[in-house]
Amino acid sequence: MAATKKVKVKKLSLKRVIILLLILYLVIYSLYYVFKMPIKNIYIKGTNLITDNEIISAAHIKNYPSIFKTTTLGLKKNIKKIPLVKDVKIRKSLLGKLTIEVEEYKILFYNLNNKKIVLDDEKEIDDTSSYKGVPTLINYVPDTIYAKLIKSLLKVDSDILSSISEIEYSPSKSNEEVIDDTRFILRMNDTNTVYANLINIKNLNHYDEIYSTLNNQKGYLYLDSSNEENFYFQNY
Repeated sequence: MAATKKVKVKKLSLKRVIILLLILYLVIYSLYYVFKMPIKNIYIKGTNLITDNEIISAAHIKNYPSIFKTTTLGLKKNIKKIPLVKDVKIRKSLLGKLTIEVEEYKILFYNLNNKKIVLDDEKEIDDTSSYKGVPTLINYVPDTIYAKLIKSLLKVDSDILSSISEIEYSPSKSNEEVIDDTRFILRMNDTNTVYANLINIKNLNHYDEIYSTLNNQKGYLYLDSSNEENFYFQNY
């Protein structure tokens, strides 16, 4: 008869059980704390025309809710409801820092005829009177020329565009015959008047450079030629 082999059963140490339970508790508590942790700091980047308050209100984070219960997808969806928001990126940190990076649409002008703000994607939005320093189109423009105006203004630098006060459609005529149906009069914030056409709209990007040579004189600046030698200035 074979001898019976005794197996020694190790007793589970109470001390080890307590340590394991303590570690488990700390892990669960840490996860719960992180999940419930409120937003501590909000950083908003990339905005020019949209205020921080608009972003925070649209995102529904005025009361600094939990940073991880507030989903990135939900934040983006809410912020994109602001008409001027083209795109938005969200970054979160374990320390409660929320970074919102916004890309705005470019405002081209305010159309006085239909009371709409025209954006760089050709979309028109309601004027809320909160967007200052944008050019105002003051008169009617035929549809085909209007579409060309929007596309052409995309070629104008933002700082130059913001220095325009009024845009007036003013076709060039000779003996009552239209010789340039894409010409506009631009009244600048510095009180100068610029004549430009859509074919040569990029000439506007040299406005500051040209005006710096005029010794602060005020008058009419003609930039509607394809040849720089034909640019000229006439005092008021």
